[in-house]
Amino acid sequence: MLARISQSLSGRLLITALVFLALFLGLTIYVLDKAFQNSVETALLERLKTHSYTLLAAADDQDGQLKMPELLEDPGFNQLASGLYGFIYDHQGNEIWRSPSAISLNVDFISTASSGEYQLNKISTPENGELYVFTYGIIWENESGKEARYNFSVLHNNAPVIAEIKSFRSTLWRLLGAMGILLLLILGAIMHWGLSPLRKLATDLHEIEEGRQEHLTGSYPLELRGVTRNLNLLIKNERRQRHRYRNTLADLAHSLKTPLAILRGASNSALASDKNEDQSILDEQIDRMDEIITYQLQRASAPQVSFSAKGISLQGIAKKIMRTLSKVYADKQVRIKMDIPENCLFFGDERDLMEVLGNLLDNAFKACKQQVWISAENSASNTSLNGPVLTIHIEDDGPGIPSDNHEAVLERGIRADTKTTGQGIGLAVSMDIINSYKGQLKIERSALGGAHFIVRFPQ
Repeated sequence: MLARISQSLSGRLLITALVFLALFLGLTIYVLDKAFQNSVETALLERLKTHSYTLLAAADDQDGQLKMPELLEDPGFNQLASGLYGFIYDHQGNEIWRSPSAISLNVDFISTASSGEYQLNKISTPENGELYVFTYGIIWENESGKEARYNFSVLHNNAPVIAEIKSFRSTLWRLLGAMGILLLLILGAIMHWGLSPLRKLATDLHEIEEGRQEHLTGSYPLELRGVTRNLNLLIKNERRQRHRYRNTLADLAHSLKTPLAILRGASNSALASDKNEDQSILDEQIDRMDEIITYQLQRASAPQVSFSAKGISLQGIAKKIMRTLSKVYADKQVRIKMDIPENCLFFGDERDLMEVLGNLLDNAFKACKQQVWISAENSASNTSLNGPVLTIHIEDDGPGIPSDNHEAVLERGIRADTKTTGQGIGLAVSMDIINSYKGQLKIERSALGGAHFIVRFPQ
């Protein structure tokens, strides 16, 4: 799913926005949470400092001893287990007083501070959980001028602080979560609006591909105007070039029609009285040349292949081609083996099948020593072609094609055997036709020792 989303431009932008938004909101929550926690602890420190001043103000010297009143002004020190507790320790750490609120408090801690300084710590108790401990150090001078050191400690239950922080965090998550969703919706709307020209471009290109539109029209943003202008130029040049190709092929066909007519007339006149097998072959090849010219002209101008509802017999086409090639390569005395069931049918243009088989069999006859095999079968299903296929095998006992040269020989102008005549376009033409039917062409090593061409056409 993620891979599919990443293939979309809007998906990539959305994923990027989500990542950065999550990082931004996470960092914002962390910073705000730390800032609030510090502010709460700072406020608590100030309150504890005030409480320690309250204790210090209530202290009195009686007969050289530090005394505290029974009741203090702050009711938290007077109420049992109120969460606010006061302690006074001498310089040796001995407790000399605790507030009424701390009578039942079981704590064991040592917290000392130098004179005029304070410390803030945390301790944990079984009954009251965590407590903040604020300790303030003083030097007390009694009436006789004798000095003594004391530590005034104020303890405060941190449960209210934790509750306050939790409440803030809950509110923070709700607000920033709602803000994040709102930002995502806004970003989605912005991306939808910002990418709409690209969607329009894709739609216009599809309309051109379907032939319902001649070129890209409408107003595009400045960033896409260069692209659309170049695409329009490319489409215009492609159409001009295709028109020129059609005209050239039409001229070629027109130029060859007259010599072919003359050749047919001369052949009929010369051999009118002696209609033999050679005359039949000559007439057949003249007709074949005429068909090839018409076929190539139609291929150049046709936008796509046409599938025939009525299948064409592969066996009949193969026999016709093999009979002709046997005459052309009669000096080789090629031994032919053909195993094509009658139910092997090709659903397409007969001329396409003639072109493919003619090129592949011609190559086999050229390359072979003495043997050429052709076979075919119908397969019920094929995973790569998603359905039933017609598979054709053409093999020879020639030198074969090296495995590292299999892809190269399918390119136009590349020839595996440079010793024989040819232009190296037969396999490329065959590959183009096979691809137009969404078929496959593979080259392997034959059991005869030469090349093994495997052609698959979807049925």
